[in-house]
Amino acid sequence: RRDGVAVRAHLPRIVPVRGATPAILIALMMFAVAAPAHAQTVVTPLVSANFKTSPGFIDLDDGASGTHAGFGVAVSQLTAGWLGVEGAVMLTPSMFSGGDLVESSRLLTAMGSLLVTGPARWRVRPYASIGVGLAQIESDDVAHLFVVDSSHLAASIGAGAWTWFTPRIGLRTSIDFLRTVSEVQSGTFETLQWSGGVSIRF
Repeated sequence: RRDGVAVRAHLPRIVPVRGATPAILIALMMFAVAAPAHAQTVVTPLVSANFKTSPGFIDLDDGASGTHAGFGVAVSQLTAGWLGVEGAVMLTPSMFSGGDLVESSRLLTAMGSLLVTGPARWRVRPYASIGVGLAQIESDDVAHLFVVDSSHLAASIGAGAWTWFTPRIGLRTSIDFLRTVSEVQSGTFETLQWSGGVSIRF
């Protein structure tokens, strides 16, 4: 208050995180660090399967107990040594669907990961990963009574391997465990995800 006049600061309203854009930004944050000049970029379109899922909310169709297919893409920066970084975005449509009660559902994840890999000279190059990012979880029932639409900070750990058939073309497979840091409603979300795809090395 100055000279009898009240001054009130106008603060911006805090809006919950929604949509894919902030998730994608977090997934790609590790690429803000300059890569060594000899680093290789590997792009892998992926297909995936989620299973052994715990939804963390009322799953009306028990859809999480099934296996659900998805797709996505991973972009990796691999050095000649044993370290690398990666950004990956994966979409699983109908993640919690499977009966008559859930009208629509999906899982969208965007993760940035640190990779510990085998040497670049190996034809089969295994790796382990640890990552952080966002998981967007959506589920809507036919009566719109148990609607879930929220984004959560998530962490992941996984392992996989590249098998290189030529200097540029290879096959990648991996298995990852992902879990949200916070509760969705009644608990945290967690899932196992297998993924595989043809990798192109630049």
